Amino acid sequence: MRIRAKATIPQAQLVNSTARFPAMVAGFGAGKTHGLILRTIKLIFGEGRDIAYYLPNYPLVRTIAYPRFTEILDNLGVSYRLNKSEHTLHVNGKTVIFRTMDNPDAIVGYEVSDSMVDELDTMPTAKARDAWNKIIARNRQKKEVGINTVAVGTTPEGFRFVYERWAKNPTESYELIKAPTYSNPHLPDGYIDALRETYPSNLLEAYLEGEFVNLTAGSVYPNWDRDLTNSDIEARPNEPIHVGMDFNVNNMAAAIHVMRGGKCIAVDEFVGGADTPAVIKSIKERYPLNPVVVYPDASGAAKSSTNAATSDIRMLKNAGFTVNAPKSNGRVRDRVAAFNRALCDPQGNRIYYVNIDKCPNIALCLEQQAYNANGEPDKAAGFDHMADACGYLVVRQFPIKFDRVTTRPQRWT
Repeated sequence: MRIRAKATIPQAQLVNSTARFPAMVAGFGAGKTHGLILRTIKLIFGEGRDIAYYLPNYPLVRTIAYPRFTEILDNLGVSYRLNKSEHTLHVNGKTVIFRTMDNPDAIVGYEVSDSMVDELDTMPTAKARDAWNKIIARNRQKKEVGINTVAVGTTPEGFRFVYERWAKNPTESYELIKAPTYSNPHLPDGYIDALRETYPSNLLEAYLEGEFVNLTAGSVYPNWDRDLTNSDIEARPNEPIHVGMDFNVNNMAAAIHVMRGGKCIAVDEFVGGADTPAVIKSIKERYPLNPVVVYPDASGAAKSSTNAATSDIRMLKNAGFTVNAPKSNGRVRDRVAAFNRALCDPQGNRIYYVNIDKCPNIALCLEQQAYNANGEPDKAAGFDHMADACGYLVVRQFPIKFDRVTTRPQRWT
């Protein structure tokens, strides 16, 4: 069967690469997942045998891999059978095995001829290195023609594993393919302008140009300005209050906000609470007449700060609070980007303010939290709890939204 579909130049380079370890390092929306899927299909109808497809976790397998594979195969008119319970896709007598990288020790018990690794660089460096070594070890099926390969598609996340292996110390087996966002002509109108309006210049190099840049230096919240963001507003009786909350045993963080005229103002804070019941009691005592909406750490649905059977989020609901909590917190970098934009967007507009007299810890955390050596907001210095609490509220009230990018394959050679 001859398969034809369209691809961008970087996608075609990835699909047709003869290197043992090609990597498409791409800006947002450049189509790295599409390129990996097209390479998978080419191998299925070519010299490949069974193929493994890796993502950081199973929620991404369900929300990215399954719908993208089925959409592309349907558009190509290719028959397949997807078994979601076994995480397998059967096409042309061969099997695509979906696995994750969040637990490298679980990458065992199967053999394939080729592998695809999606978003490798979002993993911490040590875990990515461990997962990579385990993935290579699974490529044991002997092919009649050609070598066994592992292809990567990822957004660059600073000087992490992908930089280390493909840019800093590459061998002849490692091929680096750069894919800036604008290499994809199928993006919706305004997508690139939205990126430019949202991310600071250093992140634009990574997320628009697909370049390796230093994401570990400087403040996590460079848009914070103590003078320009200060406010003297306080909560009124009966006014709804919006509470960002981070769960920690003996170190609870709750940030009280009000919404006025499209602005979000931090007006009070609770620091160092023993557990969730203690914070609930404090909020009710200080704000007995105010309706309460809480934006907690989403992981609180599965754990308790009191080691009790009831989860933290269930405690908040039982207290009569309205709870805004998705199934997961989402990417940390997306939350940080949304917070920085709320502090000051590229046009100089500010929608997030802090009553510094009432919230000195919020101001201090936004001022002092820096990135660690892995390019993640540092947690060792203790400036993370209150910043996270505020961030959960901000990202749910003022998220960065982009149109879903799809590249519908048509004809390609």
